Amino acid sequence: MQVHLKRPSFNKKLLILSFTHFLNDVHGTFLATFIPIIVSNLGISYAQAGLLKSLSGFIHMVVQPMAGYVSDLFPRPYAIIVGPFMTALGATLLPLGPTYGATFLIVGLWAFGSAVYHPLGHGSVGYVGDPGKLAFYLAIFSVGGILGSTLSPLYAIFLAKVFGFGPLMPIAAIVPVSVGAFLVIRYIPTLKAEDSEGTPSPMGFFRSFGKTFRVIFPVWMVCVCRDTAVEGIRFFLPLFIASKGGSIVNIGTILFLINTVGTFSPMLGGPIADRFGRRKVIEITMALSPLFLVPAALTSGILSVALYMIGNALLQGILPVTGAAAQEMAPGARSTAASMVTGLSFGLAGFLLAPIGALADRTSLTVVLIIIGALPLLPMPIFWTGWKKDQQGR
Repeated sequence: MQVHLKRPSFNKKLLILSFTHFLNDVHGTFLATFIPIIVSNLGISYAQAGLLKSLSGFIHMVVQPMAGYVSDLFPRPYAIIVGPFMTALGATLLPLGPTYGATFLIVGLWAFGSAVYHPLGHGSVGYVGDPGKLAFYLAIFSVGGILGSTLSPLYAIFLAKVFGFGPLMPIAAIVPVSVGAFLVIRYIPTLKAEDSEGTPSPMGFFRSFGKTFRVIFPVWMVCVCRDTAVEGIRFFLPLFIASKGGSIVNIGTILFLINTVGTFSPMLGGPIADRFGRRKVIEITMALSPLFLVPAALTSGILSVALYMIGNALLQGILPVTGAAAQEMAPGARSTAASMVTGLSFGLAGFLLAPIGALADRTSLTVVLIIIGALPLLPMPIFWTGWKKDQQGR
């Protein structure tokens, strides 16, 4: 049984957690911006490019559940401090890889840091906020990460323009991450009582993982298809733009515009779900998003960008909704549950980008973007039949 410490004003701790989420995720999507440069420098195929993202996905799939299990056993926020450092360092080394093998290792470092951070980052929100407004507080936390992802292309371009592709870029990126680490050490030394610490074990991990996964499976399926759609657009749209002659500035600007509305949509999705129920919000959102994403792949110019903005905002809007649903289904294993609907689903989404990239080599990027846009419809039969009756209306 976890013993909760007395909570001071949630603003300080929640805002610090959201800031660390921003710091991690502002570096966590550098690959999408730099992938055209990597493809050009190394002369690799779309399938090989997709394999880099799949490596990231595989690491998230493996590391996040284990990191979540371990984080549930310890009261101190070690992962929140260490994770962003590794993410920032790996992200700024991505365009510097001299060979495909070296880039593979750099991607591994970059992905490992983000995988370590996210389970405890999400799970911590349950300890510092009002449980009755969990979706709303997760929305605030999610906005920090989505804002980081939204600004990531512009930030990556800024670092490249100011510091160049050299050793100064990683050094510059470490400075703000150090500020975030200091704030966590100073104001969030522990998340729960010291006597709540446990001892990790392989059998304990598998028992916790299996029990939690069975409970949250319908929500996890939604997260997999949502994350595959979001990550697929982020990854293959830049390649599509580059194939039409777009520059890195064009790519960064378009990604920024597409993500802008999605930055704040969780602030609507969270409170709406707290009031009207998790299931209803998830159903409506997953049904509506393909109506915008598929036409976006078939059009061009401002119309395409506008459609991608709306479709992406819908999918981003349910990030706190699925996170709250998972934590409520497994309240004794918050970080483990969070790892499944963030890391395991996100990791599988990234892992799927390699076969999707191979499909792009055989067909076209347009066909792939159409398929990606329709993905949110795929998990709904499982979601409808798997959501337990006593969870309906939540």
